[in-house]
Amino acid sequence: MRPRRIYYNNTSFLDLLFNTLVGFVFLFIIAFMLINPSIKKADIKTKAEFVITVTWDDSSKDDVDTWLQDPAGNVLHFRQKDVGLAHLDRDDLGKVNDIITLDDGRRIEYPHNQELTTIRGFLTGEWVLNVHMYSKRDPNPTLVEVRIDKLNPKVETLFYKKIVMKSRWEEVTVARFVMTEQGDIITWDDLPKRLLQLASQRRGPRGAG
Repeated sequence: MRPRRIYYNNTSFLDLLFNTLVGFVFLFIIAFMLINPSIKKADIKTKAEFVITVTWDDSSKDDVDTWLQDPAGNVLHFRQKDVGLAHLDRDDLGKVNDIITLDDGRRIEYPHNQELTTIRGFLTGEWVLNVHMYSKRDPNPTLVEVRIDKLNPKVETLFYKKIVMKSRWEEVTVARFVMTEQGDIITWDDLPKRLLQLASQRRGPRGAG
């Protein structure tokens, strides 16, 4: 009688091992998802309807300030940067504050002389926009550019003007405009109006302009 051959097949064992491994991986993934906190996208909402940009020569040491009066009589300036619906984002001092020194001694330079003012909503009535030469350090006249952009529903430049300023403490009314409830600007003029006098009672000694 011919001896019987016995064949060993380990396929079922490999299948069991594979399925067990898959199960462990699946459980690990579920555990990791439960432990790891969900990451939400930053919910940062910015709202502005108008941006007023005042710029002058980047190499200038002059200190030009933005002054804005809203229809409620609030006056925005370097000492009062957030009034009503308006906000002054940066009080630029010319080249004086163009260099920022970090804690580790490194120095970062931002060479642009620019002040930005935002209007966040619609306030019916007349707005008055002035620029003021707080400090005249350069011997030559300074060319100041003023632009008003409406942001919604699309970016549109409503106003642009160049002004030459020659002396310290000079104040110029750049524009007076009337805003409607819908945010439309219906009239423009530049009849002079001094805003510094309106805030003079609150103004004290100032270290920076």
